[in-house]
Amino acid sequence: MSAMAREQIHPERHHDTAAEVRIYLTIFGALGALTLLTVGVAYMQLPHAAGVVIALLIAAVKVYLIAAFFMHLRSEHRLINVSVAVCLALVLVLIVFVLPDLGIHELEERSRLEAQHSAVYHEAGAEAPESAPGAAAHGEAH
Repeated sequence: MSAMAREQIHPERHHDTAAEVRIYLTIFGALGALTLLTVGVAYMQLPHAAGVVIALLIAAVKVYLIAAFFMHLRSEHRLINVSVAVCLALVLVLIVFVLPDLGIHELEERSRLEAQHSAVYHEAGAEAPESAPGAAAHGEAH
């Protein structure tokens, strides 16, 4: 069997492994950076809905990187990619149905106000008074 015939039968044998490893490490680094970005967004004290939407967008980019590179969907046939696109569209429909529930909930708003209130007193070097907004509710919660 000639070398050309062997190459046609087993084309996967002639990979540049070092280049593939570099790609995987680059994607791994990008996933780590996107995870840190998600954590950073969580600490930005954005409104709840905005924080969730930003986190979902970052997660969508991470899903694309994982599917395209680690699951090798970039080199798959069109039918598989269309199937994945249909599944993702259905997931997006489900997410859209959940988004109206992302309003401000009472307990979340109370804890946010308490955190802001204690931060103001902490910066001034004073102790927060017991009659602070949410202090009574905080005592009731325990």
